[in-house]
Amino acid sequence: MKKSLTSRQPKKEKAIVIGGGIAGLLTARVLSDHYEEVIIVERDELPKESSNRSGTPQAFHPHRILPRGSMIMEHFFPGYIDALLDQGAPSTQNEKIRLFTSYGSLQMASPEKNVSSSRALLEWTFRQRVQKISNVRFLSKQEVIGLQTSADQSQVIGVHIKERSKPKQERTVAADLVVDTSGRSSKLIKWLESMGLEVPQPERLKVFFGYSTRYYRVSPQVREKWGGVVFSEAQPEKGIGAGMLGYIEDNMAQSLLYSAGGAHYPSTNPEGYEKELLAVATPMLAEVVKELEPISAPRGYRAPESVRQHFEQMENWPAGLLVVGDAFCSFDPIHGQGMTVAAIEAEMLDICLHEERQTPQPHFERHVLQRMQEAIEPAWWLSSVADLRWNGVEHVGAEPLKGVSFAQKYFNLYVKRAVKLANEENNPSMFQQYFMMNSLVLPPSAIINARTLTMLLTGDGSLEEKQLLAELGNVDKQQIQARIDELIPSFSLAVDEKALHSLLSMPSSNTKA
Repeated sequence: MKKSLTSRQPKKEKAIVIGGGIAGLLTARVLSDHYEEVIIVERDELPKESSNRSGTPQAFHPHRILPRGSMIMEHFFPGYIDALLDQGAPSTQNEKIRLFTSYGSLQMASPEKNVSSSRALLEWTFRQRVQKISNVRFLSKQEVIGLQTSADQSQVIGVHIKERSKPKQERTVAADLVVDTSGRSSKLIKWLESMGLEVPQPERLKVFFGYSTRYYRVSPQVREKWGGVVFSEAQPEKGIGAGMLGYIEDNMAQSLLYSAGGAHYPSTNPEGYEKELLAVATPMLAEVVKELEPISAPRGYRAPESVRQHFEQMENWPAGLLVVGDAFCSFDPIHGQGMTVAAIEAEMLDICLHEERQTPQPHFERHVLQRMQEAIEPAWWLSSVADLRWNGVEHVGAEPLKGVSFAQKYFNLYVKRAVKLANEENNPSMFQQYFMMNSLVLPPSAIINARTLTMLLTGDGSLEEKQLLAELGNVDKQQIQARIDELIPSFSLAVDEKALHSLLSMPSSNTKA
């Protein structure tokens, strides 16, 4: 029998979060409900206003929170959207979105209350909230140089830190839990190996992605003329990259060019950048940009791979240690999943901590890692399916990625039908479902199922339909769902919706944070 809420275990004393970025702030916010004291150790000096930190080299580029992430962040930081709006970030509610695909263009508008901002303003807004939580404090300009462990190295009991300006001065801070949120620069694997632990080989998606971003000043007249976001999807089979233009605070716009596979990276030269804007699927991007005032040179960001760690496979994973964010699983940023996945992981940590206080169980940390892994599996699979369309992109892992070719053919036909329905019948519902799946609100099974597949197969003899039928094989209608279940991952271990609903309806002790 489960213990009642009144018989919860008392809060533990201290938790340490390594890294003060978005993932670290979310994690600290979660831990503040479960620990008497939470310490965030941050390498950078904390900005006194909204500005990029040196520890976030990708912060110059566009960032977005997907609808699933926005829901979670609104739970932990109620009213954060209003706070961004008050600081000049533009609302995206009912904003016109022009999307250009391989099968034509369509226009949509999001009815949900949301906002668009720079990474710097978003992080600043969250940090201000976290700084007001009474049991959270920051140690800035400090670097974690190692983990403190028990004598038998079975448990992490603190961290060794040093001041960045005084490298010879080191000290140890004890903790009941240490959570690494330090991102792609994490030293966690090095620390685990120094403890004599064997770390499983991660999954790697060798994407070789690159993108370049430029900022512009936008006049009210130009904004009124062109409306909201313009997004041109990549067409990997033709070697055409993606392009995007969106608005942020202070009457600024960001344009972005993207490609993957390593054959070509978008230019950071102003003249070359403007020419490449013309090469994306729609000339509209270049037409809009011509009316904008450049206020920066293009700046690039490149990375060779996305990485999904499998720490949950370690039977001897040390107690008192967790990891959240890019240090756990990093993504190709073009899909906008990073901050939302960090929010999903933080949410799962909160669910597990609530359960643990009611019914403690052994190997808690490994259980959390397993639950987080299950929660983010759809995000990893969807982004991998999309990236593997590019020549030169390769998945490397202990197990092959399931269902890639079938899903690619399925989504090709689905998008073709969805664009046609939106344009010929003014009905964007199919595409909205597709968008919500990629926004991690709906599971892949909401799109990939026998009922939808039967609707897609109209018998028109199109190339996309023939390719999908070839992947499906010779099956009758009664066997379609069983065949789909063979072809793609089950995602059967996704988030427990009952537990999620229970958490979101539970009042938080830091609701006003």
